[in-house]
Amino acid sequence: MNMAANDSMLDPDVIRPTLLVGSFPFKTAAETLELGGTALGGIAKRLTDGEPQGWNRFAAARIPAAEGIKPDAAWTKLPNRTFQRFKVREGFPPAQIEFGSIGYADIVGESFTIFEKLQGEGRIRPGVRLQQSLPSPFGVTAMYFTGDDIKSVFPAFERAMFDEVAEICRRAPAGRIALQWDVALEIVEVLERHDPAIAEMFAPENLAAAIARAIDAVPVEVDVGVHLCYGNPGGRHVVEPRDLENLVSFSNLVTSRIRRPLDWLHMPVPIERHDHPYFAALQGLDLSRDTEFYLGLVHLADGFEGASRRIAAARQFRRDFGVSTECGFRYVPEASVGTLLELHRQLAYRD
Repeated sequence: MNMAANDSMLDPDVIRPTLLVGSFPFKTAAETLELGGTALGGIAKRLTDGEPQGWNRFAAARIPAAEGIKPDAAWTKLPNRTFQRFKVREGFPPAQIEFGSIGYADIVGESFTIFEKLQGEGRIRPGVRLQQSLPSPFGVTAMYFTGDDIKSVFPAFERAMFDEVAEICRRAPAGRIALQWDVALEIVEVLERHDPAIAEMFAPENLAAAIARAIDAVPVEVDVGVHLCYGNPGGRHVVEPRDLENLVSFSNLVTSRIRRPLDWLHMPVPIERHDHPYFAALQGLDLSRDTEFYLGLVHLADGFEGASRRIAAARQFRRDFGVSTECGFRYVPEASVGTLLELHRQLAYRD
């Protein structure tokens, strides 16, 4: 399938913007990129490699190698896995913690080689970018450390992730890639106070400033987006959002602090929420005209009709938005991925 360039294909007056949030259930980037490029040619501006390496587990694998870090006796159990936490060695100066290479640059380099080949063969439309998701530095440290160690480790892990962004941009052309900061623990643990102890330690304003720093760490030639998330272990939220008020308030805190443009922002919509109160806060969302806004309202379980109900409800408060799923496709059965992508295509054509 040759997708010759056609500017009208992505005309926002014709095509509703479409975002693939991140993960896919496939084992290789080639499977995800080829399927996504074919299914959403002329619709999606960016294509994910499907995160076959995992998400923050990949970053967490580098944690034990850092000097001054040791395994903790504490383990955390989630619906889909159990993992060990870590702690700072007693007496070790936090300022001396260095994590070194996290490894995302290696992944982007490998995925971009596949992406470039498929684009050269006409399987991915010209102008589409390769998208890589990155866990926020706070998200990793708050998941794998406890108590005061979160504050001790966070600056070092933030430095490491920003160094990784710089290395990614050395491995792939800036004008052909996009980076998405995945922001979950900031929402779940602090804004929603799922863990009151963490919530007491971190003010939303400080976390918003941290996300703004992460956005600004990405060169302006690289597209950058933010995916706000309520967690997705086992395909279920850690906390169910009452409405979009917390996300809108947090987003406004972030965007008021950034120095470079934000290319896109994503918020989730649970399958049962097509009521006006859920979306009402969108009236107060303060985004630049150049920032694409996406609502994660596409659900396989109720298909086109369900998504259409949620679109209609959201339009009462904001007219300009694109569509996506709430989170990645990781827990979607492989046999259903094609159906879900086709649903994105159907919803992309404005009614």
